[in-house]
Amino acid sequence: MRINTPFSAEQAHSLAQSAKDFNMPGLAIAVIAPGKKALMLHGVTSIAGRAVNERSWFSIASVGKHFTATALLELAMRQRVDLSKPIGHYLTDVPSAWASRSILSLLRHSSGLAEYLSAAPEEPIPADRSSFMARYSSLSPAFNEGTGWMYTNTNYILLGMLIAQLHGSNYADALHNLFVQINCGGATVASPSWAREANENDLSAASIDLESAKREVIGDGDVCLTPNGALIWLEQLVDGGLLDSQHHSLMLTAGPIATGRPSGYGCGWFIEPMDGGTIAHHGGHFDGWTAMSILNRSKASGVIAMCNLAPGNTRAIRHIAQTALESFAPGSTPLSLNAMSDTAPELTQRIRTQLLREPNSAPNSECLADELRLVAEHGSTVRSVPNLFAGEQPMGFDLVQRQSQETHTWHRYRLTYPNRIEHVLVGTSPEGKIFWAWPL
Repeated sequence: MRINTPFSAEQAHSLAQSAKDFNMPGLAIAVIAPGKKALMLHGVTSIAGRAVNERSWFSIASVGKHFTATALLELAMRQRVDLSKPIGHYLTDVPSAWASRSILSLLRHSSGLAEYLSAAPEEPIPADRSSFMARYSSLSPAFNEGTGWMYTNTNYILLGMLIAQLHGSNYADALHNLFVQINCGGATVASPSWAREANENDLSAASIDLESAKREVIGDGDVCLTPNGALIWLEQLVDGGLLDSQHHSLMLTAGPIATGRPSGYGCGWFIEPMDGGTIAHHGGHFDGWTAMSILNRSKASGVIAMCNLAPGNTRAIRHIAQTALESFAPGSTPLSLNAMSDTAPELTQRIRTQLLREPNSAPNSECLADELRLVAEHGSTVRSVPNLFAGEQPMGFDLVQRQSQETHTWHRYRLTYPNRIEHVLVGTSPEGKIFWAWPL
């Protein structure tokens, strides 16, 4: 049982000041740790809106991917779907080039399917399934299933369609069934614009976004939460309240790559090694909303941080989420790690050069292992190697974790800026080539 234990006045003031520094009108943080839980609320629901309270709505963008993953894993738990089967076994209208990709590979982003958002960025997203299939059926996969890893919304759009088909109605109803199971009224399937309208009109949790309920192209991040709803959902995630142990473990275990090395992604979550265990995280940003969720199951702790206006990236909310969780549950985040002696400074410099490139520049393919080179060389319809350059070089790029195994080595670096701290996990092959890189 967790008891409401507010942040100290000093902690709350520091988090509120960070929100002001990052020009966030409104911020909500839900955080849990053994025996305690808390909400931290700051600011207003819009530039001229009401004060943020426990019932204010926030759109969480791609953090919603793990809701899609949870819904599908719950169906697998009830033997309604076989995750090893190809997506074409269930969705018979998918393009033939996509049909053989397994459902599990879509959940893990190892399917190789191209990013539909990059194919026609200026066009409106089709609302119905048939139009989506017709519009993007010509997109060729970037690589064979399991030979690489690439974050792509296409995977979760197809999973949303699968959930709706298996549920026999629509994606929104399927997720609302999950919310009812855990008595989470502060969660709904809705658009960012609905969240703004709901806050302006003080709509209750029982309200429904009728447009989102009708949409068939959905599943890659269409969930809205209140701070109260985030707290309830967070407890279920950490405690395993919706899934049995097998499927809960599957969700929070990094998927393998054909090279024998792991990816850093499970089902709807980035998965990273830390202190002999793992942490899971996922960020999201869309249409002015940003959100970040972090779980540390070994310490029974987690955080969901949400804000209603920030730059078009998750840098600020990542920093605030880590700071909040670390202050509430010390040792739960990479902020607790100390800088260590770097015995491979040349490798660190090579990694830094690739991850802090000039804008719009490509990574050096000679520095990339096969599974990442496949992605970088495919073309414009994929998300390539992350570029962490944000117009300024960090004051520090320090090694805080190194973990070596026979097939690979994990390196975690801390990037220090005047107003924030970031981390990046990098995986290298025995030859020192990068096969994984993702920020936290």
